[in-house]
Amino acid sequence: KTIFIVTTDGMENASRMYGSRRVKEMIKRQTERYGWEFIFLAANIDAVETAERYGIRKERAVKYEQTPEGIEHSYIKMCEAITCVRSKKSLDDMDWKKED
Repeated sequence: KTIFIVTTDGMENASRMYGSRRVKEMIKRQTERYGWEFIFLAANIDAVETAERYGIRKERAVKYEQTPEGIEHSYIKMCEAITCVRSKKSLDDMDWKKED
């Protein structure tokens, strides 16, 4: 199982190689053809709206605070998500996004 985690601080990086349409197509292909899981981890932007623009399910969008504590918390949550998938459980059935 492949878990692809996109992490962003929300700042524009002005990519000229891939636009949002192309990224969305690539994500759709990997999700449908190979069953990849995509998680979108974002600070300083609307994580759900941005994830959906790229074809990542809103249930896989997570906002984090761009502080040392917020970053640490996000890594803990990603570890929980990865453990969930490696245990052959669905991310839909787990509380990996639940705030502690």
